[in-house]
Amino acid sequence: RADIVTSLYAHAKELRIELGCPEDKAVITPNGIDTGRFADIAGRAPDDRYINIGAVLRVTPIKDVKTMIQAFGFAKAKEPRLKLWIMGPWDEDEEYAKECFDLAEALDLSNDVEFTGRINIKDYLGRMDMTILTSISEGQPLTILESYAAHKPVIATDVGNCHGLVYGENDDFGPAGIITHIMNVEEIAQAMVEMAQKKEMRLEMGENGYRRVMA
Repeated sequence: RADIVTSLYAHAKELRIELGCPEDKAVITPNGIDTGRFADIAGRAPDDRYINIGAVLRVTPIKDVKTMIQAFGFAKAKEPRLKLWIMGPWDEDEEYAKECFDLAEALDLSNDVEFTGRINIKDYLGRMDMTILTSISEGQPLTILESYAAHKPVIATDVGNCHGLVYGENDDFGPAGIITHIMNVEEIAQAMVEMAQKKEMRLEMGENGYRRVMA
């Protein structure tokens, strides 16, 4: 069940002790990225009428893309300017990917949900207003760190280290996005709408995330 899925990162201490590893000789090393890669990415087009949400992921069940699409449908009804970009490969689980394509079509979202396939994230991330991750399990997602390097706030489910990345751990940079419960369509939709309609909050969160990843 999704509500009892746990991540290796969140429970690393318990797991390493269970495996017999000496506690004083085991440490958790946070992920890191080359933030310089995102220093010169292209920004939003001046004539872009959309508020763009980017999801950088593999289209697989563990990323719970179906919940993301359903939530986006509700958010779009409240905020028509929203557009969802699902950026990443779909060949790992082609059956699930087709179900996601069909869901977007069934919800009359074909023009509002863009499946890009495998891309160079640098070509797209600067055009986003926020990113989103609706996974049912994660460690410490690199996609969140990359979003922060591009000054973009994040909506993420409360799995793995997402809560710490968004709200901080032992720092005072402030929230860099919004955390929701897994598979909670209503919460995720509301987070999309709130982020879309509160531009100043969105921009501030993006800067908080940038300071966090740089630190």
